[in-house]
Amino acid sequence: MEREKTKLILVYILMALVIILIVALTLVVLNNNKKETSKSSHAATPPVVDVNPYPDVSNECTFDVTISGYNALPSAGCKGGYSRYNITGITLDNSDLELVIIYSDTNGNKSGLYVNKTKVINKVDNLTNIKLGTFDNKLFILDNSNNESNVLAYNGLGQNVYNLKTTLENLNLTEPNFQNAETNIISSQTLDPNSFQFTTNSFTFKTRLITASEQTITGSQYIVNFNADSFADPSIVTQNQG
Repeated sequence: MEREKTKLILVYILMALVIILIVALTLVVLNNNKKETSKSSHAATPPVVDVNPYPDVSNECTFDVTISGYNALPSAGCKGGYSRYNITGITLDNSDLELVIIYSDTNGNKSGLYVNKTKVINKVDNLTNIKLGTFDNKLFILDNSNNESNVLAYNGLGQNVYNLKTTLENLNLTEPNFQNAETNIISSQTLDPNSFQFTTNSFTFKTRLITASEQTITGSQYIVNFNADSFADPSIVTQNQG
C-alpha cells in the first residue's frame, strides 16, 4: 500500500513539473514574439530629419522686398523671434537668384543669410549691418556684422566668386599708416565699415585701426577692380598723410 502511494505521489510530481515546463516555455515564446514585434515597429518608423534650411516663420513676419527696399529697412519687422525677408527681383545672367535673410532677436539657430538655400552668413546681428547690390551680373553683399567688414560676391548660379576677408588673409597686406600701431596688417577688423563704395566694375574702402587706448588711426583708401568672375587684388588709391 505504501509503495502504491509513493508511485502516485511521483506521478503527481512529474505531472506538475510537466505543467510548469509547458507554462514556462509558453511565456518565453510569447515574450520573444513581443520583442520581435516591438523591434519591427521601431524599424518601420524612420527618424524625422529636418531638411528645411529655413525656420518656420509666421506670415506676419515674412516679407517680400527688393534690394533697395531691404537696404532702406531701419529695423526688423517683428520682435520676439524670427523675421524673414525674401529678396525679390535678383536676375543675373538670366538666372533668378534666391536670396533670403533671416533675423532673430532671440538667438535663433537658423538666422543668417541664404543664397539658393545655402547659408553663407551664419548670423545677422542687425539688419542694417547687411547691404546688398548687383554689379556686373553679380550679387554683392557688404557684411558689417560682428565688429568686422567683409564683401562677398555671387554669380547667377549662386556660386561664391569673391570673399574680401579671405583675400586679405591670404595677401597679408600692410597699411603704411599703421607702422607704429599694434599691427600694420590689413584685415576684416581694420576696415572702415562706412567707407565702402561700389561702382559697375570696382569697389573702394578705407582702413582704420582702433587702438587699445581707443584711439582711431585713419588709414588709406583701396580699390578692387573686377570683371566677370575675375577680381584684382586690393591696391592703394590714396594714402592718408596722417
